[in-house]
Formats: sequence, structure tokens, C-alpha cells
Amino acid sequence: MADKPGLPLRRSLANTPPLAAGLLFGIGLAIVTALVWAVQELGTLITALVVAAFLAVGLERIIGGMTRRKVPRWLAMVILFLGLAIVFCGGIAAIIPAIARESAEFVEKAPGYYNTIMASSLAERFGGESGLLQRAEGALTPENVTKTLGGVAGGVASFFGGLVWTITTILLTLFILATYAQLRTGMVRLFAASQREQTDRIIEGILRQIGSYLIGALAIGVLAGISSWIFMAIAGIPYGALLALLVALLDLIPQIGATIGAVVVTLVALTVSPMTALASAIFFVAYQQLENWVIYPTVMRSAVKVSNLAAIVAVLVGGTLFGVVGIVLSVPIYAAIRLIGKEIVMPRLENS
Repeated sequence: MADKPGLPLRRSLANTPPLAAGLLFGIGLAIVTALVWAVQELGTLITALVVAAFLAVGLERIIGGMTRRKVPRWLAMVILFLGLAIVFCGGIAAIIPAIARESAEFVEKAPGYYNTIMASSLAERFGGESGLLQRAEGALTPENVTKTLGGVAGGVASFFGGLVWTITTILLTLFILATYAQLRTGMVRLFAASQREQTDRIIEGILRQIGSYLIGALAIGVLAGISSWIFMAIAGIPYGALLALLVALLDLIPQIGATIGAVVVTLVALTVSPMTALASAIFFVAYQQLENWVIYPTVMRSAVKVSNLAAIVAVLVGGTLFGVVGIVLSVPIYAAIRLIGKEIVMPRLENS
């Protein structure tokens, strides 16, 4: 009777001397440990590469649309990034005057705010102005000052570190887009010639799913921005257009983006009146629940063909494991895994 395919390997392992087996096991363990260490050390770079590839796939749909209209690829990339830069710089230019004006008004009204606080009943509970000053002097110990300065320095370092990685991600996205066709061809050529047609079809399906997801996410962000702008116009909250743009951009982060935007808008609404801030909080809490459980799953079901339950579970799992990046990438990754299972795993199971 012919030996089964796995028997030679089992026999060779069984006949391996204990010292050699232990050596092989140690080498394998060392390699795995080195790989785990490398992944941990390169975690930020890997995250930047994944995000850059994700953005490049989404932007490729725009560039591909222009190239199909006989626009050279380099010109399409210039038009795209120039348009994004104009939008970004225009938003910054619109925000800076408002920030400068509000800062000047705050500095001008600061003495009045100080007098109001000192004359309040809350200040009287702590002994009035003299009592608060004594407490402040007691808190300004060298240890507390050192801790505060250390926290500020850490925050500044984190900000500039995040800025550097943001710029790095943008540059990586640009390089991936510039060599998009070569990278895709190289990925297909990694597989056997008999499998390349199926692999190319699967890759095309995955890229289409990611592009559809980005379009759906942009639609959800635009809807959040428009809804917020309408509410702020009714409630009389200042800078409604700028805040609506901020809400729309933050809403691209599923589940938590709307919360961050809600906090910013509510703080601005507090400058109008406490009741306006309360109304803002109620509006955004209600809208976020509507978006999380109705709008987001419905749009994703239409764009990526993912069920409501799968979209919600994917976002929860991705956020738990990988944070914000996991939340953003969870739905397209699930769609890609499902497509691979449909094209490869299921046919093999049916033919076995």
C-alpha cells in the first residue's frame, strides 16, 4: 500500500535526534519572536502603509475616471492633489480669521469673566478671591509645575509626531498612486500562472469594494454636515458652515467621529446660552444613534453589500482590536474576506 503524503514528514520528524529537534524548535521560536518584535516596533509604519494603501485605492477611482477620459495619469494626479490642497488651505484660511477674532474678543472680555467668577457663589464657597489665590499658590509646587510642563511637552511632542506621520502617510499615498498599475501587476504575478486570472478578478473585486466603501463614507459625512448645518442655523449657533465642515470631516471616522464633532459644536453653542448647548447635545446624541444603527449600516449594505449586523459587528471588532484605524478599515476588510471566501473557500468546500 502506498504511503500517504504526510507519512514521510512524520517519519523524518520521528527519526530526528532530540538535540536536532530541540535546535529546530529553538530556531523556529526565535524567528517567531523576532517577527513579533519587528511588527511591534514597526506598528506605526505598518499602520501608515495600510492607511496610505487604503486612501490610494479610493483615490484611484477618481484618477481612473479621469484617465478613461484621455487625461494623462500624471495630470490627473496633479489635478486631484491640487484640488485637495485648495480645499484644505481654503478651510484653514476660513478658520484662522474666526479663531483670531474670537481670541481677541476673549482677551478683551477676560477681566469681566474673572470678576463674574470671583463674585459668584461658587467662589465664595472656597473663600472668595483670597481663598482661591491661596489654593492656587499651594498647588503651584515645583513637583506639580514639573509634571505640568512634562505633560505639555509630551503633548507637543505627540502633536508633532502625529503631524510627521500624517505627512508621511500622504507621501506614501502619492507614491502608491504613482506606481499603482505596477504594484497591482506585481501582486498578480506572485501567484501561479494558472491562478492569475482568478486572483486578478478577486483583487479587482476587493478594490471595487474599498472604493465603494469610501464613496459611502463620504456620503454619510456629507449628510452629517448638512444635518448639523441645518440645526445650527435654526439654533443660532455661530460659524455654522465651518462647524458643519468640521463635523462632516470628523464623521468619516465611524462611531466616534460624530461624538468629537458634537463636543466641538456644543462648546461653541455654550457661548450662546446653556440651553442652546443642551439642545446641541441632545441633537447630536440622537443623530449619532440614528447614524450608528440606521444610516451607516444601510449605506454600507448598499455600497459594499454588507448586512447591517455584519457592518456593526465588524466596526465593533475592528475598534476593539486596532482602535480608530480598525474602525475605519473594518467594513472593507470584512468585505474583502467575504469575497475571498466566496471565490476560493466555498468552491473548494463544494467540490471536496
